[in-house]
This record gives sequence, C-alpha cells and structure tokens, in this order.
Amino acid sequence: MIKNSKILILTGSYGNGHLKVSKTLQDTFMNNGCNEVIESDLFLEAHPLLTKATKFLYIKSFTYGQKLYGSFYYAGNKDKNSLPLDFMNYYGRKTLANLVKDFNPDIIINTFPMVVVPEFLKKSGSPIPMVNVLTDFGLHNNWIHEEITRYFVASEDLKAAMVDKGISPDKIKVSGIPIEPSFEQQSDRAALIRSYGLNPEKPITLLASGAYGVLKNMVDIVNNLLHIDDNQVIVVCGHNKKLKMNLTNKFEENKNVQILGYTNKMDELMKIATVMITKPGGITLSEALAVQVPLILYRSVPGQERENAIFFEQKGASLNVSNPDKLIEVITNVITDEELQQKMKHQMKFLYHANASEVIYENVSEIIDSEQIKLKKEII
Repeated sequence: MIKNSKILILTGSYGNGHLKVSKTLQDTFMNNGCNEVIESDLFLEAHPLLTKATKFLYIKSFTYGQKLYGSFYYAGNKDKNSLPLDFMNYYGRKTLANLVKDFNPDIIINTFPMVVVPEFLKKSGSPIPMVNVLTDFGLHNNWIHEEITRYFVASEDLKAAMVDKGISPDKIKVSGIPIEPSFEQQSDRAALIRSYGLNPEKPITLLASGAYGVLKNMVDIVNNLLHIDDNQVIVVCGHNKKLKMNLTNKFEENKNVQILGYTNKMDELMKIATVMITKPGGITLSEALAVQVPLILYRSVPGQERENAIFFEQKGASLNVSNPDKLIEVITNVITDEELQQKMKHQMKFLYHANASEVIYENVSEIIDSEQIKLKKEII
C-alpha cells in the first residue's frame, strides 16, 4: 500500500515554480497518510556553489542574457547529444546514488527536467519506478527518457506532442500542473475586495512585477493605469524591497493603489483581479486557470516562458505584449471589454484540469501497487 511506501520527490530551485509543485505534492501525499515523503533539491545538495552560480546566470537571463538563455534552451531541445546535456547526465549523480541507497524509495517523482535521474536508473539497473511531472505547457526533450514510467502533463496538446515524439499514450496522463489548494477553493469576491480596502464595483488591475524584475518603469505604468476610468491597481513587488519602497513613497496617499511585497495570498489577489499582468511561468499560468482571471503576459523571455505564452495566446487564454508602449492600451481594452473578458475566461476554463496533485497521487498509488504485485509474482 502507498501509505507504507517511501516517496522521493526531486525538485530544482531555478525559480519558485518547481519548489511550489514539489511542496504541493509532498503535502498531498502526507495528507493522504503517507508518512515517508522527502523532497530533495538534487543539484543544490550535490554542488551548492556551482548551482548558486548557474541560478545567478538563470536570473540574469530574464534581463541581460535572454538571447543566450534562449539559444541554450532551444539547442538542448533539438540535440540529444549536446555538450550541456552530456554534462547534465552526470550532474548530481553521486548525491542521487547516496540518496537512493539511504532512503530506498518505492518511487521517484521528478518535478525538474533532470536527465541524470533516469540515466542513473538505467545504468544502475534499478527497478525503482520514476514519474515526471512536467511544469510547463511546452515540451522540452530533457523531460523525455525511456526509463520514465509515467508522464503527468498540463494539456492534451502537450500529450499529443509527446506522442509525436514516440511516447506511448498509455504512459501519459493529462493531470494539469499541481497548484496550492487555495487557488481551487471558492471565495466571496466582493468580501475579499473590501478586505483590501478596494471597491467591488470598480475594475482591479493586478501587476505581478516578477521574481526577476521583468516589469520595468513601474511608476509610469501605475500612473497610466490610474487614468483608466475607475481603475484600481495592486502591485506585488515580491522580494524587491527597493521597488516596494519606491512605489509606496509615490502612491501611499492614493486609495486606489495597493503596494505589496512578498505575499502568500496570491490566490486572493487573482480572485479579485479584473485582469492580471505577469510573466508566463507554468505554475502561475496554472493558478490563473483555476481562478480564471484574464491574463496579459508581458515580455516573455525565450525558452519555456515564451512557449507557454505562445500556447496560451493561441488558445485565446491570454494576450501577449512585448512592446511597453502597447501595454497600457491592451490593459485598457481588457478592462473595458466585458465580452473579451468572458471569452478569455471561457478558454481558461476549457484548459483547466482540477485537483492535479490528487490525480497524481491516485496514479502513483496505482503504479506502486502494480510494482508490488509484480514483485510478489517474481518471488513466487
């Protein structure tokens, strides 16, 4: 039974998304009675200094190194024999071997595209089943490997793309991407709006500045948004204390503006927003699907975020803007066009897959039960 099984969840701290997915899955398994569930940021544990350096370069890719990051991403998606991929086959392998030996998991759940894990299982001949939980809406080759028992993906389109790559459809489950339960819970929108000191009868624009400062010229943007009739503005600055201080100094006397730092209430903010401007990370997009808040995806960087943005725009679930001069115009169009809002919400509802973490839990339970039955037959 899965409740007596050992679950190893692997993650990566390149952005908060993978960490949020692994934490949600860990909570789900433990809430269902699994007592031995551990989470490991494999690369960070294996090579702390090198991982911190590559994370720094990853963060810089959102501002100064977009073309370089994009070239690595797309090269790795085309060439299975590339030098970066060869390196990733061994990055963290010793730490993984020790982790598997000490913990002896019944299954490995991977939420970060680490080639080293299935390569280790293949070369060691380990019988441990492994599943991949894909955390974006576009496909990258690093997720695909012959040792993977099952793939959990965000959409039917992504499943079709994997089938085109030769993956059996039986190994692919369209589960959606795991998100915190609070995003899927119903709330009294008007009461929430009043709790933030805002007016439920007026539109609300939510600006998520991005963990890596994707949105620039925020003072000008907020000033321009306030010129839209009756518009109210919430800015989430995250850990950017300088930005929060600057905006607070500019707008602290304006009752139509809320300036927030880091918050664990993004579910509430999305639920009260008329429109949200953000970067297209896979987890943020999945949270938005649950809430069905109209999205404007601003200046997506090449790589997985660009692929996410393209997918959402093609499905009519977002509007994508790369030119800062167009941003206010597009926001105004969404705020003032209720029919457009409803169309976007309808498309988001179509893309939404509820209770992803529970779906994954049930499927993992089946895999473990199947493996235990197989083992008993081999013993007999």
